Amino acid sequence: MKAFLCALSVFILLSCIVTVNAIYVQRKTDDLADTIDALPQNASEQDIDRIREKWEALEPTINYSVSHGETDQITDALAELKAYRGTEEAEKYLAARQRLLDLMHRLSKSEGFSFDNIF
Repeated sequence: MKAFLCALSVFILLSCIVTVNAIYVQRKTDDLADTIDALPQNASEQDIDRIREKWEALEPTINYSVSHGETDQITDALAELKAYRGTEEAEKYLAARQRLLDLMHRLSKSEGFSFDNIF
């Protein structure tokens, strides 16, 4: 009986940790996606740097539960967004912005609770 209670306690603890992590990642990535979505077409370098700072503060925590490949893609997309900011290539800036938004939404969705993610 003691072994069962111990195993049940560990299971409940791990379930709580996974749930808290999923909620944290979803909230933070959704918040970041909202900030990116609010970027105007003529965003300043400070706007993009503010997004980068938020991402750099969030990335180490997310790396515990998310593949480094996914976080690296977001970091690359941020660099691409900054590179096209202020250039004459507005289409590439908007494409980079959309790519970054898509990556954020995919990360948020992949960390959430759904039938597809569980099975």
